[in-house]
Amino acid sequence: MNDPAVTAKQLVDLARKHIDDQQSRIVRQRELVAMYERKDDAARLSTARRVLQQMQKQLAQMTAAHAAAEEHLSKLTVDEASVEKVVRDTPM
Repeated sequence: MNDPAVTAKQLVDLARKHIDDQQSRIVRQRELVAMYERKDDAARLSTARRVLQQMQKQLAQMTAAHAAAEEHLSKLTVDEASVEKVVRDTPM
């Protein structure tokens, strides 16, 4: 059986990779938009801008999912120093 904290960490790492990949795609899409602007290609420019907006919206969703995954991971992992402090400071 898999450790939930290990699985959560893998999901956080995967989400971070997806965010990084999406940011790279957005950079390339912005370059494409700029090229179409220079060429005054209105038809392609409109589509490229629409795709860019969708990509940015997806990035926002990915970022929110990553934050949620990190929060979940933080609930599953325990700082050993904190545990020792609680044990030490808790009256018996």
